[in-house]
Amino acid sequence: MNNFIMLSPQYPPRLRFFANRLKARGFNVLGVGDADWGCLDENLRADLAEYCKTGLACYAGNEEIDPERYASVLSTALYLADKYGPPSYLESFNEWWLPLDAALRQDLGIPGLRPADLPRLLRKSVMKEKFRQAGVAVVEGEIVTTLAALLAFFERSGRDIVAKPDRGVGASDTRRIRTREEAERFFGGRNPAFPYYIEKFISGPGRELFSFDGFTGADGEPVFFTSHFYCDGILEVVEGNPLSYHNLRRDEIPAGLKAAGLAALKAFGLKKNFFHIEFFRLDGICYGLEINARPPGVLTLDMINHSKGIDCWDLYARMCAGEKLDVKLPLDKVCCYAARVFDRPYLLSHEELLARFGGEIVLHMPMDSKVMGDYAYLVLTENQERRAEILAAISELRG
Repeated sequence: MNNFIMLSPQYPPRLRFFANRLKARGFNVLGVGDADWGCLDENLRADLAEYCKTGLACYAGNEEIDPERYASVLSTALYLADKYGPPSYLESFNEWWLPLDAALRQDLGIPGLRPADLPRLLRKSVMKEKFRQAGVAVVEGEIVTTLAALLAFFERSGRDIVAKPDRGVGASDTRRIRTREEAERFFGGRNPAFPYYIEKFISGPGRELFSFDGFTGADGEPVFFTSHFYCDGILEVVEGNPLSYHNLRRDEIPAGLKAAGLAALKAFGLKKNFFHIEFFRLDGICYGLEINARPPGVLTLDMINHSKGIDCWDLYARMCAGEKLDVKLPLDKVCCYAARVFDRPYLLSHEELLARFGGEIVLHMPMDSKVMGDYAYLVLTENQERRAEILAAISELRG
């Protein structure tokens, strides 16, 4: 029997479906996490052949492995490998744990991404070079070195730039800088031990943010792919705008976006791996923003399943089990993520929304993230016009 070690299987909660589908495809799913057994979802507990609790906080500084703290995680993984046999896979499906995943794979001899593969997937500056190699446009940017260099870049970039950790997850510690005072304050208050990457902020009335999502097979080719359109950049969402995004139907994906996504995917060289690649588009040009070598976040796999009529979790498990996949997407609908925040006076109550649109709201649940809002709705429609109509009703405030 194949063995699959899931690191931190309890978070994000929707990842439990990977354990379920892997078990159904004949895997021993072995969990390693820092949560108490009793705190795990009961369905997840039923799907795990064994679960070992151990501290996972083994990073020192900017996601570098601390050998002493790492030792207990490695010891736990070795125990499972000795008891059940060599694991075929080890995954957390979580960007934060990519360095830990890679270190454990290397030490246990498990195929997949290793520490040497990570710079192109974690460092913004290296990502940009991979986009360039793929022939994908990128925004001008550089590593912060001195205040003088920062201010010079600020001036030649139209006095509107973004600073973010060169190595970091999502929008963590990302700052938009629009004055010299903000630039000086950022430089003086940053942690000098960690490099920051600065780039010109892409603005303009036609600016659009897309993602290119899916997973690859053993040959590095996508098993399937789709694209999502976002109401705002994540930076704007962090600044207070509720998040909404939706997939594009097959004939709605811009040709340039598809070409850029496939070219970037080839350049990054991911195999048997999920991908979430972000692009800005302005004046018809797609700019490579960054790549995440993990499933697209939170409820996006649910959105893909509903809009395309597939089961992403099971497709992945089938691939891991050695099946040669030839995926035909049976549906081509539109699924929208719409978020609400609790401190806004919405025109329609939750109950009124369900009464009016219950046939098209396929999932709704509370969220725990500033970016994702306080409460989420997934809306499934036949076309973008109906999607926009329901989204407007979810978002409309009392006058």
